[in-house]
Amino acid sequence: MREWFAALERPVELLVAVGPEQTPPAGARDVDFGAEMVKVCEGLAELGDGVTWRVEDEPDGFPRFPAVSIRPDGRDAGVRYDGLPWGYELGSLVGAILEAGRAEPSLRSESLAELEMLDRDLVLDVFVTPT
Repeated sequence: MREWFAALERPVELLVAVGPEQTPPAGARDVDFGAEMVKVCEGLAELGDGVTWRVEDEPDGFPRFPAVSIRPDGRDAGVRYDGLPWGYELGSLVGAILEAGRAEPSLRSESLAELEMLDRDLVLDVFVTPT
């Protein structure tokens, strides 16, 4: 990951949104999910100068906590990871950082042209599971 992050073409900020503590589900270990998210983002930022992080408590626009907004050049591009990316899920967060750090999107020109034809904003939720 150090090599990947060193090759970022623009800086990426990770805005960690922590919120109110929630009661863990029955059978779950006592885990401070917000603190764990902070540790994950802090660790990722240590892997490359192009990745920074900061924490906000209950920022506007975040319905679930913890979450991290992946921000190319520090601007909100609408890419967010909700929940704690442990295990296989960490790959999704790293992939989002790499894509945000590109000067140009990795989508084909045909896909970009189709997206330009949309007549309204869309919100897409993508769910990740290792199974």
